[in-house]
Amino acid sequence: FEYQVRQRSGDILWLSDSATGVRDEAGNIVRYEGTLRDITDQKRAEDAIAEGRRLLQQVIDTVPAVINVKDRDLRYVLMNRYMAGIFGIEPSDALGRTTADLMSRYGAAKTDENDKRVLKLRKGLGFYEEEYKDSSGNMRQWLVNKLPLLDAEGEIERIVTVALDIGERKRGEQEMRKAKEAAETALRNLRETQASLIEAEKLAALGRLVAGVAHEVNNPVGISLTVASALERKTAMFTAEVERGELRRSTLNDFLSTSRDASSQLVSNLNRAAELIQSFKQVAADRNYSDQRNFDLGDLTEQVVMSLRPGLRKHNLTLNVECQPDLTMNSYPGPYGQVLTNLFLNSVAHAFPDGRAGTIDIQVRESGKDNVEIIFSDNGCGMSLDVRRRAFDPFFTTRRDQGGTGLGLHIVYSIVTNRLGGRLDLDSEPGSGTRIQIILPRVAPLEQAAE
Repeated sequence: FEYQVRQRSGDILWLSDSATGVRDEAGNIVRYEGTLRDITDQKRAEDAIAEGRRLLQQVIDTVPAVINVKDRDLRYVLMNRYMAGIFGIEPSDALGRTTADLMSRYGAAKTDENDKRVLKLRKGLGFYEEEYKDSSGNMRQWLVNKLPLLDAEGEIERIVTVALDIGERKRGEQEMRKAKEAAETALRNLRETQASLIEAEKLAALGRLVAGVAHEVNNPVGISLTVASALERKTAMFTAEVERGELRRSTLNDFLSTSRDASSQLVSNLNRAAELIQSFKQVAADRNYSDQRNFDLGDLTEQVVMSLRPGLRKHNLTLNVECQPDLTMNSYPGPYGQVLTNLFLNSVAHAFPDGRAGTIDIQVRESGKDNVEIIFSDNGCGMSLDVRRRAFDPFFTTRRDQGGTGLGLHIVYSIVTNRLGGRLDLDSEPGSGTRIQIILPRVAPLEQAAE
């Protein structure tokens, strides 16, 4: 048996006492013979081991992850409280038990298979993912690593397993994937909607041009109709006099003079109407002409401006155009016309509130060897810093209550920077008008996304 004794110095000794009874001839015990050993060092070593194991258990119990150690027979010799809690037991309850005692048959078989791989390969498996059910029947997902512990001879003595619960991370990844898909779908829908609105804005701008040109064409056509009606009446009167035989020289001279004047007015006004219609036809055709082709920038600018002039009169505006001759380009005439039209309509709508008079200037000139410069400016009310910063943003408008879509200048920016391969700069101050500089390459990029 073992017991403690206190020395005179106060130190405690552990003693191990073993004795055997010595019997006489009659079988009676007459004395005891035995040994008394000092096992203090042994006890201290055992206490140190126990304390180390207790400390190790405390440490691993603080880790929010699965930690366990098994022997070569795949029985648990150590398990932390986190893992024991998964199975609804105390860590000490797991000692000496196998995975089959704690897990489902499927989970135990997978775990034992990986433990045996460690014994066979004599090295760790590296991190891998694994699933098994807890005591509540919930499927748990884990990031696992298994490592061998070697004895003094280099043989595998233990297998250490560490596993992190990655279920929350997996759910987060799944939610992120769903959120990403939803965001991509929303962005795709937004782009489709934006494209539809931009196309609608283009058609609306074209419609405003049609209305303006129709109004302008009505003037020469109306005059021509009035002149033709008057000439018809004069001709009827002249014919009646001829049929009655009452034709006089004065009547003939008067009829000839009236006919000359009427013919001159008809030719002049009908030519004016034809020019307007031809100009509009060219602009409309160019808008639908998406292919790249050669054209004279000055001529095209004049054609576009001619279709814009009908909108000037009712707005009390003056439009000045200055084009450098012989500026040949290989680009997209339709989108260029759309740019000028949108800039003009934007200026008319925003730069001159309350019907105030004003001037719009367009200058077209060469800029270096390979570029052209278009300056579009007005002497209108100008823009504040906030408006200027957001002027080209889609759907930004200062006239939402009056039906503005906020796409006019965005379309300009999109066409210039994408289809035409250029750049633009906006300069404006409140009360000082607005100036937009556009730099375009004389040869547009071949592969640019449509606006």
